[in-house]
Amino acid sequence: MEDRVIRPSMKTVWAFYVLVLLIIGAGVWAYYTFAADRPQWLMAIPCVLLLLPLRIHLKRRLVHLRLHDNHLTLESGFLSRTRRTLDMAKIQDVTVRQTLAQRMLGTGDLMLESAGESGRMAIRNVNRPRDIADAIIAGSKRTSSGADAGAVAAP
Repeated sequence: MEDRVIRPSMKTVWAFYVLVLLIIGAGVWAYYTFAADRPQWLMAIPCVLLLLPLRIHLKRRLVHLRLHDNHLTLESGFLSRTRRTLDMAKIQDVTVRQTLAQRMLGTGDLMLESAGESGRMAIRNVNRPRDIADAIIAGSKRTSSGADAGAVAAP
């Protein structure tokens, strides 16, 4: 299996940026249209909304799932990093969950469940989650059948 890195989609981040910019535009329009004596600091209130998409953008950059050498590795974090590695042969369940908005954007949440003690791993808002789930299931079947064949062939 070739190395493949999966990150959360930028589609939701861009949707939040557009929404916030529309709100800021409406705020600027209302500021200059309706307020007679307006304090200058009032313009900062809509701009504070930019913190929401910036936070989502930063969180997106700090999470990735890597498929490599019959393993899945989920890394996340900024100052403190968490790295979980899962053997593909131990994957029992791959779930794709999509809300209506995610279906319209072509994204979804990918949840993996293993037989080991690590339990469940999840990565949210990935592009084409069904394709990724199919690739993980195919890799899991290939890995488990290769491990069984190797165990039978050994004396």
